[in-house]
Amino acid sequence: MKTRTPFSLRPPTRRRLLAGMAAAMTLPGTAWAQDPRILITIGAPGANRLPLAVTRPIGGATAGDEFYEVVRRDLALCGWFDLIDEEAHIEPRGTGVQPGRFSFEDWEIPGAAALAKTVLRPDGDRLRAEVWVYDVAGRRKLGAKAFSADADAVRSLAHRVANEIVLRITGQPAPFATRFAVAGTFTGNKEIYLVDFDGHGLTRITRNGSINLQPDWHPSGTRLAFTSYASGNPDCYVADLVAGRITRLSARTGINSGPAFSPDGSRIALTLAPNGDPDVYIIDARSGAVIQRLTRGSGIDVSPSWSPDGQRIAFVSDRSGGAQIYVANADGSGVRRVTFQGSHNVDPAWSPDGDTIAFVSRDGNFDVFTVRLDGTGLTRITQAAGDNEDPCWSPDGNYLAFSSTRTGSPHLWLSSRDGAHQVQLTTGKGGYTNPAWSPVLGW
Repeated sequence: MKTRTPFSLRPPTRRRLLAGMAAAMTLPGTAWAQDPRILITIGAPGANRLPLAVTRPIGGATAGDEFYEVVRRDLALCGWFDLIDEEAHIEPRGTGVQPGRFSFEDWEIPGAAALAKTVLRPDGDRLRAEVWVYDVAGRRKLGAKAFSADADAVRSLAHRVANEIVLRITGQPAPFATRFAVAGTFTGNKEIYLVDFDGHGLTRITRNGSINLQPDWHPSGTRLAFTSYASGNPDCYVADLVAGRITRLSARTGINSGPAFSPDGSRIALTLAPNGDPDVYIIDARSGAVIQRLTRGSGIDVSPSWSPDGQRIAFVSDRSGGAQIYVANADGSGVRRVTFQGSHNVDPAWSPDGDTIAFVSRDGNFDVFTVRLDGTGLTRITQAAGDNEDPCWSPDGNYLAFSSTRTGSPHLWLSSRDGAHQVQLTTGKGGYTNPAWSPVLGW
């Protein structure tokens, strides 16, 4: 994330002060909000960024540095802010957070348009965090909120605070309180893991020493469906993340792959091949009983993705020759083709607003694209940066995440919806594939 460089700390003249304020508040192309309660309206993250200062927490908690770094990283990752470098802060560290206990001029000088001041203090065997968010130029408080968490939950507490900062400034929540389910090869086998939005907090879910892939979240955030070869056949399993229990849901002859929960969580769309030809079916999410066969024919039909209203399903089919994206009603009627450019289009992911499908196309390398449901508005998200696969949407639809080999082994990358802002989420040893983005979690 680009940050401001240190500058002279000599007292500004009135002319310099007013000029700095004007520059901070008139960034070209920024969608400044009409609602007086917020500072910006989110359009395309990364296009223009709001200058934001964030202070280290006061309160004496030993985890203060870790807390601060998580908050700053979240805000940097989202692409909406130009974070003021801490070296440019002139306010003495430890200054109060409430109105009247600090000077707005200390933040106008380095060019901050918004300010977030934080508190982190021990509270028995728990931690208490506070965040106070201010409009610097308007010299007004945008909001304040307190949070509490177990003493060892510093990172999740920081994610919640960062989310509150974004909410107060933009009027929209950020995706910081989310996780990815991934298929990871960190132990030599391909197992299912969870990882926090910022690429930390890796948690292993499966331990069967086999091939596990294609995870998908239940809308409650408490269950995962995935494909596993644990029994020797590609079967569909469900992991209960609360009870810590994994059960096999569909083990029919042939493949039982690519499960996708319906928006209400009652059904799962997946690919079955009881007669040899892979087709998309819908099964009951609890019993595994077949409810509906969606596709028929001699071609290969795979990779279902539900529309957000649960009325339609996108899928991949080679019925026209090469692999293309199609959409059908959830009863199998009204099948129509969506993609027409390229001969290999796969991995459809339906956007939360229902207007767009993200997918992967082979154009030398594998790259992520988006397209409107009528086949228009084709937009390339990635280009000339390794293979980019398995796109998934953030719950608010402002971002895409995908697996990319642009730095070597597969890692998770984050992109704004238009592809303008892209940043690597995971670091260290690679092997992150098949990401699935969770709903907002109740941390």
